[in-house]
Amino acid sequence: MRTRFYERTAYQLSDQPVPSCFVRLDERFDQQFATYEEALASACVVMAESLCARMADVEMYAFLIEDARKRHKVDPQAEEKAPLLTRSFWVGYLGACRALLDTGASILAGLYALPLTLASMTFASSEFWQQLVATRPQVHRRYHPLRLLLTEILRWSTESAHRIPPIGVVEAQFGRYAPRENRLRLLEEPSFTLAEMNQPALSARWVDPLTLHDRWKPQLMLLCEKLVVDLEQALGPEPLR
Repeated sequence: MRTRFYERTAYQLSDQPVPSCFVRLDERFDQQFATYEEALASACVVMAESLCARMADVEMYAFLIEDARKRHKVDPQAEEKAPLLTRSFWVGYLGACRALLDTGASILAGLYALPLTLASMTFASSEFWQQLVATRPQVHRRYHPLRLLLTEILRWSTESAHRIPPIGVVEAQFGRYAPRENRLRLLEEPSFTLAEMNQPALSARWVDPLTLHDRWKPQLMLLCEKLVVDLEQALGPEPLR
């Protein structure tokens, strides 16, 4: 039976379409399980819902960032509201990305019985990659091309204190009445710490967070598609009809 696990995520609350890989996986569950109780007793169903929920969270925060700009475009206080909301929602976005990546690593650790501690069940852990290549080298080869993206996202999550400058810092750099686009930007590659942001002139590259989302989303979807393939394989051969 269909579990419709994707309806128990933020996709249920938005106009964003459910990614096709999750719909396809539920069709596989439909062939695999006869009852709802049987489906919920499967680790693969639990993993699938968690993965889908975290991807939905990523898309939800991206929507909130974009919506904050549109919603306050005609608001007299838009110049203040949009930058504030952008920073708050971006913190949530990075947390959702980190949770998605950790869920992906936990799925692989569980499916392939990697001997890891909870703290090592993350793409940020060198121990995770060492165990994956030693235990399942063919699986490691499928995920290795994504490591640059995973590292970039994990760095943003870890370095958020030094990449999301206070609005006062932005005003000090671009002026109190700087164009709105400047006030929405974050530090792409900081060469200084939070404690050093009081410098009168920072030499840094600035980036719109939605530019990062547009770059990351296709690769995050590819990660989900790869994980869905692993979940499908874990279910074994398709039952005869």
